[in-house]
Amino acid sequence: MKTHALFSCIAVMLISLLCPDTAASQLMSRCVENSPERRGQLGCSIIERKLLPDGLKEPVFWHIDRFDTAERARKAVGPTSVSFEAAGTSWLMTIEPEISDHHGGHHVAEVGPLQLPKAEKYSMQVQSAVFTPGMYSLAHHHSGVEAVYVVKGEACYETPTRGFKLRKGETLALPTGTPMRAVVIGSEPRHILAVILYDAAQPPTMPMEEGTGSQLVACR
Repeated sequence: MKTHALFSCIAVMLISLLCPDTAASQLMSRCVENSPERRGQLGCSIIERKLLPDGLKEPVFWHIDRFDTAERARKAVGPTSVSFEAAGTSWLMTIEPEISDHHGGHHVAEVGPLQLPKAEKYSMQVQSAVFTPGMYSLAHHHSGVEAVYVVKGEACYETPTRGFKLRKGETLALPTGTPMRAVVIGSEPRHILAVILYDAAQPPTMPMEEGTGSQLVACR
């Protein structure tokens, strides 16, 4: 009986080592083009990467407008803007020096002024991400400023100085190179729209090794 109990204990330990734990199963998938988010599921979609015109200078803002139809949003697209569908809405995201012109749409929010990284050329990457409470990203940083708008739910962004909690309709801008981790908090799925305004000569997002660099502060 003792031998049988010992073997049973060892078996349980081996299973626990081989099977992923609950926390690991909550890791967010990375952002990719045409992720499951585009089909109403969980995921992070890269909507578009767009090279911006030469001569972009501060001050610049991320200007968010919504439109009654996707066609109207597409017609409003300019050299520094991207249109797309998400959360049942037609959106126009524009990087521009002023926000008085809503391009024929309805004003939603503006974020800025944004601090540009030092670069010869700039690109913008627009993202749409939906995840459920308890899910989190790997630690990472960007080669430019990242700005976020919460469409639904609650978001947390852990950084070395503090944890930023955001609710529906709120925005955040994190400077170039800020170590961060995104965490979904609250009780319902979180949907965010984001833009990364970055050095076109570098990748927009760079992963960081866990346990290295500054410790990130959790949201309270």
